[in-house]
Amino acid sequence: MKLEVLDDRYCFVCGMDNPDGLRIEWTVDGKTTYAEFSPERKYQGWKGILHGGIIAALLDEAMTRLACVVFGSAVTAEMNVRFVQPAKIGERLSIRGEILSESRKLIEMKAAIHSGETLIARSTGKAIKL
Repeated sequence: MKLEVLDDRYCFVCGMDNPDGLRIEWTVDGKTTYAEFSPERKYQGWKGILHGGIIAALLDEAMTRLACVVFGSAVTAEMNVRFVQPAKIGERLSIRGEILSESRKLIEMKAAIHSGETLIARSTGKAIKL
């Protein structure tokens, strides 16, 4: 079965037509991408702290969306996340993704989220080319 990946602008992280999404605009420069995000209270886990699932979604998007832009259709195959510090609601977060290598079917990537100089979380992952 061949999977067709279409962008209908409703992606939870980057979809500008999704009123419940994060609506993040990414800047792509070669094999890197960058975005900023200030989380609202509706995305919290514990009081005043950004939910870890949102952090993971940001890291995933930084990696696999970049893979799609650079190589065409791809989906996440594997992702490892290391949470370092909690992110506070309302603080400005910087998200960066990078492609490390690629083969015929796989793309290896990494991403990180910072608040100023403080590392919030980092990830590594692989995407499968479709």
